[in-house]
Amino acid sequence: MVSRRKFFGNFGLTFVGGLLGWPVRAATAAAAAGSTTSGGILPDDNTLEAHYDLVVVGGGISGVSAAISAARNGLKVALVHNRAMFGGNSSSEVKLFPENNSGTQPWIKEGGLNDEFHTEERVRNHAPYMEGTMNAHWDLVLYEWVIREKNITHYLNTHMHKVFMKDKSRIASVFAIQLGTEKSFTLSAPLFVDATGDGVLGGLAKADHRWGREARAEYNESLAPAKADETVMGNTLFFQAKDMGTPVPFKAPDWAVKYTDDASFSGRGHSYFEGGYWWIEVGMPYHPIKDNNETRHEALRQLLGVWDHIKNGPCKMVDRKKAANYGLEFVGFWPYKRASRRIIGDYVLTQRDVQDPKSLPDAVAYGAWHIDVHVPGGILAADKESYPPPGKEANWQDLCTMAYSIPIRSLYSRNVENLMMAGRPISCSYLAFASSRVLSTGSICGQAVGVVAALAKRYHTLPREIARSHASETQQLILRQDGHIPGVENTDAADLARKAKVTAESHAALSFPEPNGERDLSLPHAQLFPVSAGQIEKVALLLRSTRNTPTRIRVGLRPAPDVGDFRAEEDLGTAEVVVPAHHDGWVQADFGVHVEPGKLYYIHTDKQPGIFWKAFREKEGDPNRLPPATTAAFLPEKTGFGDKSSAFRELFPDVELKDIPGAGKAGHWRPLTMGYGLCMRLTPDSHPYGPENVARGANRPDKWSNIWVSDPSRRLPASLQLSWPSPVACNTVQLTFDTDQNRRVTLPLFRYPDCVKDYSVEYHDGSGWKQLLKEEGNYMRRRVHRFDEIRTDRLRINILATNGGPSARVYEVRVYNDKEV
Repeated sequence: MVSRRKFFGNFGLTFVGGLLGWPVRAATAAAAAGSTTSGGILPDDNTLEAHYDLVVVGGGISGVSAAISAARNGLKVALVHNRAMFGGNSSSEVKLFPENNSGTQPWIKEGGLNDEFHTEERVRNHAPYMEGTMNAHWDLVLYEWVIREKNITHYLNTHMHKVFMKDKSRIASVFAIQLGTEKSFTLSAPLFVDATGDGVLGGLAKADHRWGREARAEYNESLAPAKADETVMGNTLFFQAKDMGTPVPFKAPDWAVKYTDDASFSGRGHSYFEGGYWWIEVGMPYHPIKDNNETRHEALRQLLGVWDHIKNGPCKMVDRKKAANYGLEFVGFWPYKRASRRIIGDYVLTQRDVQDPKSLPDAVAYGAWHIDVHVPGGILAADKESYPPPGKEANWQDLCTMAYSIPIRSLYSRNVENLMMAGRPISCSYLAFASSRVLSTGSICGQAVGVVAALAKRYHTLPREIARSHASETQQLILRQDGHIPGVENTDAADLARKAKVTAESHAALSFPEPNGERDLSLPHAQLFPVSAGQIEKVALLLRSTRNTPTRIRVGLRPAPDVGDFRAEEDLGTAEVVVPAHHDGWVQADFGVHVEPGKLYYIHTDKQPGIFWKAFREKEGDPNRLPPATTAAFLPEKTGFGDKSSAFRELFPDVELKDIPGAGKAGHWRPLTMGYGLCMRLTPDSHPYGPENVARGANRPDKWSNIWVSDPSRRLPASLQLSWPSPVACNTVQLTFDTDQNRRVTLPLFRYPDCVKDYSVEYHDGSGWKQLLKEEGNYMRRRVHRFDEIRTDRLRINILATNGGPSARVYEVRVYNDKEV
């Protein structure tokens, strides 16, 4: 019989501590050494003990991403989660769908592990992907991705509630109890990750943390209050309703809230009720941690009251006949939490970081969600206007963000040196947290933390030293594993593709599709595009006029450092075009401007009501027709504080116009996301989608298109060839395909049509081509193929079929001769 002490045999029971190590018998050792514990009570002799390279506490998608990333980079990982399934807020137990940043910025959909999760879930799931409708398929994908990593030991239904400290600055181990098994565990490691959402591990370890809002002067944040306070956002319960095809009665319990009119829901729409509402949110005066049970009960009272109002009350915001046939399929009992502890690191992200981002030397992840703050109290303040999101033009200038970097220094504690964070507890001010808190941002931060942990083990050091001395290596590993870091490119010297000449039989030219809509120039508009030539002679715009007289429109040309960056204020050239009365067709602007080839530029118009710019928007599920690295945008008007809604005053009661970012300036352009383009033609033609892009150093459009697209007029197959001046030895080929980095598609049983489906890789052995591998049925973005070492001066990648798109589309090819395969 195996003793309980030997239960984890191969996980290091005889671990010999190095710089960061300590004995595995944490309870006994801690007692002997006089180490501190958060609870003051040592586990009994029946506690199972195990040592790992990394302990991750919290199994939401940030914790799952951290654990998988660390495991894939060679660490032995314990993943501790206090629920029965992975996913946290995104699980079918809570049902918050992981929104992504592509709704607020172009070409910024999260990649890496996050893309793996979502691509696989859509392929398997028969249901649409919407808020409040997450089902078992998401849970199963996360579970499968965890259990197939041999380096991960997972502890589900396991509540971590004590922390043993080696000293004031280092965690020695955590103590956890597993429901249903009557087991308890002491898990030790050199490094720990707090992915609990509430910052529970950091709180128990006495890591420096913040709660609520900082004072304006602390970080010079214009939207912060004059004085610090403990205001936080509330917690939400979702419901799910199903159309039964016949009337379904509903009787609310006596303890449910009774709503008598729609006026109680100022600004809170009811039109979609299949998946519930984020605004059934209970906040102040309830504490989101200490009053969790009370919050859940009050949210349940509110939820049932809302449903009663829809079914039986005088609700005029829904189709009553439609509502009659709907019955409750699911009611949440575990709240979706928002604000909690924020653990302070060596760098604190602030409002300025997210609205006017700068380059950070240790950047490893990014965010782009708007500054998304909610009315204090949530639905308990239902008589107050629900704060309109920044998608509403009146608020864009105040609460918009750009794609901003998140550094390693924001992902570890400043005073508990072996504690890292992923998800909501990362180091940021309340206003920056309102952007960084979204689930998909947490996932890519988790992937970055896993890489940092792996390098900390490699160099026998701590995360702080990784930020100081190994940030570039961290970035390169993240990029190789399909992460994206704004402004950082592949400079991996081991990547043989960077030294190859890349050719193809064809490539596409820049061409905008025929319009299926239009945009009113009652606000200025802009269109960004890549330019391959050294000059821009002419730009033609497809316009329609409803005016009775000719209209003069000023068109300006500006450089764009990034695919979502419209901050340039000076024109490289201007032109004036005349739109005839009732015109419907092309008008031409003559520029004759020399530009730098291989860069991005945009044209912009002035404000001209009654003139419409013909537009195109992608149709969900169809192959993409919008050219990569193109972005449409418009310029919302700035509004003064006196014009702000009552909700704005509620959230920012002492903000004045002079405090708002950009007051008195032109303001921030708002990208038209989710596949918009404004119809234009460029002279001379631009050819930004050549084969050389696959070894350019980026894996999505940012400073350039960075993708090879074969000529859609020529049928597949299409081939890429990499050639070297002399033979190279290699055993790994890594391919990055196109799963639409500009938007996330939510259709059921969906495969991105532009993703390569069937392909082969060949090498030339000096006498002829030989096949290395052939794949069929692919739908994933990143594929890594390993094989016995070969020597060759030529590799050929044959794209045989896609999942529906007309062109071969490849973002990146990497070639390695790895020592360990």
